[in-house]
Amino acid sequence: MATLLNNLTNSLIETRQRYAMLKDNGIDSMSTIYPAIPWNAELYYHLLATLPKEIDRLEQRIMK
Repeated sequence: MATLLNNLTNSLIETRQRYAMLKDNGIDSMSTIYPAIPWNAELYYHLLATLPKEIDRLEQRIMK
């Protein structure tokens, strides 16, 4: 159980960091965060829209 909690916590931290980088540095941060993935503006805006939901989901799983 401790390993699951640790993994969820690490995922939450990493997801928050990715979201902050995207917000703070704009679309240019895509190549830093996801170097192996071809990116475009559509993907960037999709991530900006969905990462907060993922953060909420991880927070709720950690609290359970």
